[in-house]
Amino acid sequence: MPDEFPTFDVVALIGVVAAFAGMLQLRRGLGEIPKLSSDVQAALRAGDLARARALCGHAEGAAFARIGSALIDALGREPRPTAKALESVLAGARKRANAAAQRGRARDLVVAAVLIGAGAYAIRASLGVGSAFYAMIAAALVVTALGPILRRSMLDRLVRASDGLLQAAVDYLAHASAPDAICPECRSRDAARLGAPALDGLRDLGITELIVCKSCGFVRGRVERPEAILEDDARGVHLTPLAPPLESSAEPESEHEG
Repeated sequence: MPDEFPTFDVVALIGVVAAFAGMLQLRRGLGEIPKLSSDVQAALRAGDLARARALCGHAEGAAFARIGSALIDALGREPRPTAKALESVLAGARKRANAAAQRGRARDLVVAAVLIGAGAYAIRASLGVGSAFYAMIAAALVVTALGPILRRSMLDRLVRASDGLLQAAVDYLAHASAPDAICPECRSRDAARLGAPALDGLRDLGITELIVCKSCGFVRGRVERPEAILEDDARGVHLTPLAPPLESSAEPESEHEG
């Protein structure tokens, strides 16, 4: 009597769809963690808290998004947290991620119990359901059984990624306390510091140190005695006044009556 019991086929189909959808979501979340973690770490080390927050907001996996957002929210508070406080924030976020994984495993067990119960009832009641029903039940059970394995892998990868996030967050704190360490043009940390003897020829001008960004070439420094800089064609020193800003020409021209 397969046509009299279409409900069981529907249950099996729903079980298959739910199991595959859950597995795909886990796989996407698992696969994005390495690159996403690397991008968030780069944003934090560049001092770009807004970009780091946006990256976490667009994450497929909720677990990574919660861990990253917890650290970033802590970094955005005043007064700034200490490294020890960040470790506590990370420990709390990891506990919440582990609890969420436990709830996910419990849901997997509920789904598996429903599917097994439906299959057992169909056999014992001799409902005459078709082979497609049992095939869907078996497929859903296989996929559901992969859930705990993927969740364990997710937690392991989250721990490794969050270690990197914590270090990047500590680096962010260090650079936030010393903003001159970050290039104002490209936000890079990679710089070269030039001093003696490379700048000995400029010492009489009060230039003893220059910081050159190795990413974009932006140069920073300070002249100790700017008044000592004089026009010197032989040395290629030319005093060039800065051009004034362009004045707005938004005023309408007056009309001349003829």
